[in-house]
Amino acid sequence: MGVLPAGPALAGEQLFVAVPGNWEEAWRHETPQQVIVEYLPPGTTVTDWTDMVTTQEFPGAHVDVLQYLDKVAAAFGAGCKAARHEGPRASTENGYDVALAYLECREPDPSKAAPGVVLKSVEFLAIKAIQGLKGLHVVQRAWHGDDPAQHPLQSANAKDWVAVVRDAELCDLADTSRTCRTVGRTGGLTQ
Repeated sequence: MGVLPAGPALAGEQLFVAVPGNWEEAWRHETPQQVIVEYLPPGTTVTDWTDMVTTQEFPGAHVDVLQYLDKVAAAFGAGCKAARHEGPRASTENGYDVALAYLECREPDPSKAAPGVVLKSVEFLAIKAIQGLKGLHVVQRAWHGDDPAQHPLQSANAKDWVAVVRDAELCDLADTSRTCRTVGRTGGLTQ
């Protein structure tokens, strides 16, 4: 796994995400209000994928991370015949408020899918929200497939699959009290 760019650094803050090693940036959308980047393994596309890592940064946003993930869980579940979730759970990491949740959707509603996306019968999402000093940072890893036996939590490497999100961290490169344990290159852009 390598630590890949996750968007622009916000006032010295840097998001570190260990995206699997051979994955590539497949899509990026940047506005003054948000930066969204999607990473995929080779041979997949943003419309036909099984496993994806997404980073989102919202400069200037200040939210309660638990409330934010509650809203994400509600919106995610609204498009499903059956949905369940674990969390969100709140904690503090590196002095930042953090929330983590796991969401599952069975039989997603095709009318709520993005145009052109190949829907599968199950989608599982691990998502972490980190409230930085200058903005909100979100990391998620999603899996979707038609065979529940292939669910990432059913595999021998379930801890590694979840670790991409669980171990994502926000650091402030200008503040030694908010340094990261991550080893590797930094993500994002320097100011």
